Order: sequence, then C-alpha cells, then structure tokens
Amino acid sequence: MNLPRQHAPIRVTRQVGKQPESGCSGSAASSPAGTWEHIFQVRYAEVRDRLAQARITLREVEKELSRAYSEAESKVTSIRGEHEQRVARLKRELERHQNPGRGEERARLGKAVLHEHVLLTPKGGELPLDGLRAEVSNGVDQFWLYLYSDSQSPELVGFPHRRDPATAAGETVPIFTEEQVRGFEMAINAAAAAEKRFRAGLPAHLARGEEELAEARKDTDAVKAAEQNRTHVMDSSRNDPRLAKARAGLTAARNKWEHETGRRPPK
Repeated sequence: MNLPRQHAPIRVTRQVGKQPESGCSGSAASSPAGTWEHIFQVRYAEVRDRLAQARITLREVEKELSRAYSEAESKVTSIRGEHEQRVARLKRELERHQNPGRGEERARLGKAVLHEHVLLTPKGGELPLDGLRAEVSNGVDQFWLYLYSDSQSPELVGFPHRRDPATAAGETVPIFTEEQVRGFEMAINAAAAAEKRFRAGLPAHLARGEEELAEARKDTDAVKAAEQNRTHVMDSSRNDPRLAKARAGLTAARNKWEHETGRRPPK
C-alpha cells in the first residue's frame, strides 16, 4: 500500500517595508514610485515657490547681463560699420578719379550723347572732352556741328532742320531747331571747359585722396575702444557677484527640493 507523500511545511514570513533612502524625508517616501505627485501637493508649496523664485532671480540677472553685452556688441558693429563705410566711400571716390570713364550723362541731342568726360557721336565714336571744341554751322537742310579735337580732324554731326525732299515717304526724319543745336553746342563747350579743369587738378586730387584713404584706414581708435568696452562688459558679466549669488541660490533650492521629494529638479 502506497502512503501519501509528505510535503514540506510552508513558511510564512513577514515582509518588512522598505525604508526611505538616506537623504530623503519620510514625506517623499509617501508618494507612489514613478510619479510626480509631489509637484502639485500642497505640503511642497514652500520648497516649490523657493525653487521657482530662484529660477526667476537667475534668469533676470542673466537677462540683464546679456542685454548689457548685446548693447556693447551692437556698438562695436555700428562703429565698425561706420568706419568701413567711410573707407569704402573714400576708395570709390579715389577710383572714380583714377578711372573716370565716361561719367554721368549731361545732355543728348538725337543720337549724340554728352557725358561728363566724353561725347558719343551718332556714328559710334567716343571723343574725350579734354581739348574738344564745338561749333555750329547752318546748312541747306541741316545744322552742322563741328567737333574739333587736338588729336584729329574735325568730326561733323548733322541735325536736320527740314525734311529732305529725297527722303522716302514712309521714313521718319527727326527735325531740330537752331535753338536745340546751339544749346547742345554750349553744353559741349561748357563740359569741355570743366573737363580741362578736372584734368588740371587731377594729380593733386589723387594725392589728397590717397592720403585721406590711408588715414581713414588707420583711424581705428573708435573701433578699438568699442571692442575694449565689449571685452570689459563680458568680463564683468562673468565675474558679477549677482550671477554667482543667483546660481548658488538656485543650487540650494534644487538641493532642498531633492531632499524633500527625492527627485533632482532641472535647472
């Protein structure tokens, strides 16, 4: 006869509750694990307010110091920009005199265009104004503008004052008055006289322009002073006792929060 098997006696043990970790108060242990209920609980209001105020204080100090640095940086940018603009302006003026080119347009009549330094003829010629002289002569069908230059024979430009009978019926012919042509003549001669004065004073003007440009490039005292002020503001901000105090206050508030709740709050 088979006897029933004997089972080992079952031992019942009491489970001892887990004690709060060192550094955490008993109130922190009462919150369910993995939750953030302590953030909203009334009993943490004091440490919560302390943490919030510490954050506000630090942000206000940082904002003030950042604003001071931004103002110093903006001043550097502004003064440096003014210096660069001055140098660029003097450089453009010097280059304009070194290579004047045609210059601005002064007047035009028909296909003839008068610029500051040259006259463009209807045939595509380009006559320098220095030494140029213009004279008008009346012709049968048109006014003739004689352009005398020291370097070549006169060039003629015609401006019709009546329609040529031989002109085709559908062809458009511009008609000019004597007043228009003589006014253009005067404009050419006046521009030529101005060009002569310009050329005569050019060497001295170029020398003065080069000197002013060199001086402007070296005149960086205001820029250096602004940069030094920016460095001073930056160093003062780093060593500002209010910043160290505010950071220490936030660290203390975070430590207090961690001690009360068992959690390390973010900055």
